[in-house]
Formats: sequence, structure tokens, C-alpha cells
Amino acid sequence: MNSSHHRWLLEQIPQWETDGLLTPEAARTLRARHAVDGSQPSAGQLIMGALGALLIGTGLIAVIGYNWDDFPRSVRLLFAFLPLLGSQVFSFRVLQQGETAAWVRETAGLLQTLATGACIAIVSQIYNLGGEWPDFLFWWMLLSLPLAWLLRSKAAAIFYLIAIAVWSIHQTEHGRPWQDSPQLYPLLLLGLLPYWPGWPPKTALSVSVRWVMTVSAILGLCSAAFFVSMRNDRYYDFMNDEVFTWLWSLTAAVLVLFPLNTAGMAESTGRKPQVVLGSLWLFGYAVAATFSDVGDHLLGGVLQAVKLPWCQGLLVVLAVFVVLAVMRRRWAVLAIASLALLPLFALPFTPEKLESTTILSWLVTLHLAAIGLTLIVLDFVGRPSAPRLGALVLSALIIARMADSHFSLLAKGLIFIAVGVAFLAFNLLMSRRHRQLQSSTPAPALP
Repeated sequence: MNSSHHRWLLEQIPQWETDGLLTPEAARTLRARHAVDGSQPSAGQLIMGALGALLIGTGLIAVIGYNWDDFPRSVRLLFAFLPLLGSQVFSFRVLQQGETAAWVRETAGLLQTLATGACIAIVSQIYNLGGEWPDFLFWWMLLSLPLAWLLRSKAAAIFYLIAIAVWSIHQTEHGRPWQDSPQLYPLLLLGLLPYWPGWPPKTALSVSVRWVMTVSAILGLCSAAFFVSMRNDRYYDFMNDEVFTWLWSLTAAVLVLFPLNTAGMAESTGRKPQVVLGSLWLFGYAVAATFSDVGDHLLGGVLQAVKLPWCQGLLVVLAVFVVLAVMRRRWAVLAIASLALLPLFALPFTPEKLESTTILSWLVTLHLAAIGLTLIVLDFVGRPSAPRLGALVLSALIIARMADSHFSLLAKGLIFIAVGVAFLAFNLLMSRRHRQLQSSTPAPALP
């Protein structure tokens, strides 16, 4: 439950006591168990604090820029370092006060982040230091990283995550040394892991930061895979879209299987962006692989990708995560992640002429059908499941297979209509079943 759910529950307790649904002892227990941390900010507080810091920083830049040409070098240097010094004094005062309001920490963190970037840019301009914007971004994000730790600033953490992803994407040019390439991304990401030790576990990683971190990891790791694959001239000639597609699918499988503790496994899917985004990619990849020509190309890419050191490293990490997932009985994510490994199982049965094989296409089709049917059946036997997702997978699979078939346009149209009607009917059936289960559940006895 997030903080809004806790607050709603606390608001209902007085009425439930009045109605006799709760005893005073039960009410006290619920208040203690679902207490809301008042030091945690609301979305409005964070937005207002960040907006105020942005407006102050933008206004200072505009005022200084208007008179910039009239200032001597010494005054320009003063304008470069005074805002930075002021923001550092502000941050120091925030740290001295200990537990301050979150929006104050966010304001201090964002102000110092902006002042750091402005100082670097002004000094570079005054002394004509040259260089490219990725170099500026690299040092800016490194100097801003301590703010995420010291001030526990989500704004500084989000800026850092976005910056390392943007920097990695830009550094994919062939021939760069490793320390100036996306190969550095995993080390840069470790700058936020573990995330802010000392915080209560329930507030250590907000949902917004999780989503930003996941998207940053996807972009950074995919950039690193691209660069490492292209770096070695021995592999440069056979690089194609199918190779990178499979490498990125392995990355998605790693994200889906990323180890979670018991509390993390119990959270809702929406609070696990690595599972959501990784699953979306893998399902799209699998549906595309059901087309015979796409499957043939993917198999050709896999044959080349397994020669790459980065691919071999991904397979090792994936094997470790699979073992951990089996130990924790995470069967659902294992089924989804296994979609990325199907080409490996198809390789031993693949003929030399890939143009004539449909092995991968049928293997993926059967696997997707099994996942969809399992999701539906589990719900009817009373196990936790997602039957609508299962129906959606089956519908997408049928549409993909029909599009790849040799039936007439009329036949395909009729089948599409039938699938749409069946999907709507199933949705109606599940809604009625859900209402029946709710009505058949006995109400708790009054105290």
C-alpha cells in the first residue's frame, strides 16, 4: 500500500468506530500499523519546491546574461562561484538542521545541481576551455551525485540517472576507449546502489525514481551492448538489427528476473517497472517472432550474437538470475523471461538454410499460447493470476498468425471480428465472475 492508501484508511477509522465495526483496541492497532510518515512529501510539495528552484535559477541566469558583456572577467568569475557558494551554504544549513521537510531538501539539491552546472559552463566560457557537451554533462553529473546521498534528493538522483543515460547514448561511436564509452555505464549506475542507506525501507526508492532508473538502465545497457559489439573489428562486419534485437531481449529478460526480496515480490506490478517494461518488450519480440520470415532473421542474428563477449556475459548473469528466481518460485516472470531464450532451444533443430525454417515461429507460438492459457486457467482454479492478460496474449497471437497466413482477406476479416467478439465476451464474463466472487465472500462478523 502506498501513502495515499494509508491516509484513506486512517480517514475511515473514526467512522468505522462510530458504526461499531471496530473496537477501540482494533482501531489503535490499525492506526499504529498504517501510520503515515509525516516527513514524506506530497507530490504538490515536491513540484512546488522544484518549480521554485527552477524559477530562481532561471531568473538569475537571465539577469546575469542581460549584462554579461559589460562585466570584466573577475566579476564574471564572481557570478560563476557566488551562486554555487550560496547553494552550498543553503545545503549545509539544511544538513545541520537534521530531519527537515522533504521539499526543503529537494529545493536545496536542485539549486545546487543547477548552480554546479552553471559554474562549469561559465568558467569554460570565460577561459575558452573548449570540449564537447558530453564532457560537460559527464563532470556535471558526477559532481551532482553526492547531493543524492547527502541531501537525499530525488531531483538530484533523477537528474543523474537521465544524464548517465544520455551520455551513454552519445558515446556509442566506434573506436572510443572504454573509459569514454557506454562500457562505463554499469559503474556509473552503481553510484546509486544501494540507494540511500539509512532510509526506512518503505521510502528508500520512490516509484518515480524506480521508473526513471529502469528507463535509464534500459537505455544505458543497450548502448553498452551496441558499443561493445561494434568495438571489436572481428565482429563489426556481421552486426545487424537481428543481433541487437536479441541482445536487447536478453537485457529485458535480465530486468524481468532482477532479484527481489520478499517485500519487493509482494508489491503490485505497477511498482516494479523493470518487470512491466521488460515484459512489454519480450511480448512484442515474441509476437514478432511468430512471423516465419522474422523468426528466420532472428535465428541468423542469434548465431552471430553468441560469439560476442557481451552476449556471453548477459547469458551468465541471466543464468544466475534464473537460479535465484527458481529458488523464490517466481514462475510467472520465469515464463516471460524464457521467451528471450527460445532461439537457443531452436538452434539444434535449425537447418543450414535459415530461409526455409519455421521452427522458431512455431516454438514461440506454442510458448505464447501456453502462457496465455495458463494465465486464464490459474484464475479459474483459484490461484493468483491475470486472466485478462492471458486473453490479450491469445488474441494478439491469433491476429499475428492470421496476418502471416495465406487465408483470403475475407477469411482474415471474419476471424478478426470473431476474436474481437470473443475478447469482449471474455471480459464481460470475468467482470461478472469477479462480482459473484465478491458477493459470495462472507462479511466479517461484528465485534
